[in-house]
Amino acid sequence: MVAFVAPYEPMEGEVKIYTFVVFLSSVLFTLVANYRLEASERQSYLLLLREKLRNEAALQDNQALARISATDPLTGVANRRHFDSMLAQRWSEAIAERTVIGLLVIDIDCFKNYNDRYGHLQGDACLRQVALEMQRHIRQEADMVVRYGGEEFVVLLPNASVTAAFQITERIRQGIEALAIPNEGVTHSPVVTVSIGVAVMRPVAALASSALLSHADEALYQAKREGRNRSVLAQLQEGAPPARTHKGMHHATGLSSSETETKQ
Repeated sequence: MVAFVAPYEPMEGEVKIYTFVVFLSSVLFTLVANYRLEASERQSYLLLLREKLRNEAALQDNQALARISATDPLTGVANRRHFDSMLAQRWSEAIAERTVIGLLVIDIDCFKNYNDRYGHLQGDACLRQVALEMQRHIRQEADMVVRYGGEEFVVLLPNASVTAAFQITERIRQGIEALAIPNEGVTHSPVVTVSIGVAVMRPVAALASSALLSHADEALYQAKREGRNRSVLAQLQEGAPPARTHKGMHHATGLSSSETETKQ
């Protein structure tokens, strides 16, 4: 523009100056406008980025809190609160889909003796080992190991047949025994073992989910009475309420003991 206007003789000096001013003003205006637009866009981008990062951080925090609220801090498996929620959910799903649910109730045999002999720190380590071994033998995508309280665990088995549930049960029982955690001072075994009650039901709307837990718990008591370190499968009719007397069939060897006892 300058190279064209400056040597142009027919144009008066004042007009040339005015033309230069207008040109320079346009250039400056364009530069300033572009700068401000770029600054505005940059600020908007940074604000959006900050908001996105905040949302992602909040989501991660919420997910972490959800995991903490659903997890037993000692063993890392699900806690009882989460189990109660998931059992109700799986029960409703099974009613809608007309499938079955299996449940294992697992108790570490003579755990009080273990704590008294080896101390509570070693007892905590034992609980962690047992919980980890249980997780090795479940169907990872479907099943859930739960620390129900103290030395008692449950395993929720959605859509598991009687055969599949009992196979998982025996793998867990044998796997824990194979850990060979010493437990001196008890009569039934020199190592830590578990007794397991198993129940498999096809839920119906007229029956509460607590019936499944009741049946599995009764089967566990039967396993304890029959000498520990064994699995007992509750014999159920579909949709039947829990019986007052146990109707279980053992699937373990060495059932010579007939002593009656509570969980221990």
